[in-house]
Amino acid sequence: MHKKITNTTWGICIVMLLFLIKLQGQQDPQYTQYMYNMNVVNPAYTTNEPGMLNFGTLYRTQWKNAVGAPQTLTFFAHAPLSKKIEMGTSIISDDIGDGSLKENNIYVDFAY
Repeated sequence: MHKKITNTTWGICIVMLLFLIKLQGQQDPQYTQYMYNMNVVNPAYTTNEPGMLNFGTLYRTQWKNAVGAPQTLTFFAHAPLSKKIEMGTSIISDDIGDGSLKENNIYVDFAY
């Protein structure tokens, strides 16, 4: 025997799905110097200069002498593989609070 799914049942399923999606939260690192590492903001960023390796590191701290001051350390490298393809990587270590919220991320970017 088949039961008919009502509009109420569909509505409850959609609301539950939205709550499940919303429950996944994260704290992204704060970037005031993103202009030096555009791959963090836009993974499709390319240098468009064949044969050139672009790499660097950034360190940011705020409220230096305060307990639990946020700190962010970033390393990035990316290079074009051909005229239309570029790959890169970013390693980010973000520490917010008194060691209670520490997040490390590794990103690999591919741009065509």
